[in-house]
Amino acid sequence: MSKIWLPLLVSLVCMLAPAHGYALSGEEQITMLIESVRDAPAGTHFIRNGTAYDVAEAVSHLNFKYSRAKSRVKTAEDFIKYVASKSSVSGEEYLIRYPDGKTVTAAAFFTEKLRVMREER
Repeated sequence: MSKIWLPLLVSLVCMLAPAHGYALSGEEQITMLIESVRDAPAGTHFIRNGTAYDVAEAVSHLNFKYSRAKSRVKTAEDFIKYVASKSSVSGEEYLIRYPDGKTVTAAAFFTEKLRVMREER
C-alpha cells in the first residue's frame, strides 16, 4: 500500500470505528501506533543505537521491524515490548527526543499513545 493511502485508511478507520462501536484489532492498533510517530512535533527525533533519525525514517524502520515480527506480535502491547522499545541487535532502548530537548523512552511514548487511543474509543 502506498505511503499516501495508509494514513488515509487509518484516518477513515478512526472516523468510522466509534460511530459503529467497532473495536480496533491488534494489527489496526499497531498501524496507528506506527503512524502516530508522524504526528510528533516537527524536529522530533527517534534515537536508535545512539543515532538520531527523523520521523519518516523511524516509521520506515518500525514498519520493517513489524513486518519481520508480525507472526509473533499479535497485540499492541506485544508490538511495544518486542518491536518498538529497543534494538533487537544491541538491546539498547529506543528514545524519542522532542525539539525542546525532552527525551522519553519509545516504550513510554507508545504506551501513552496506546492509552489515549483506547480512551478515545
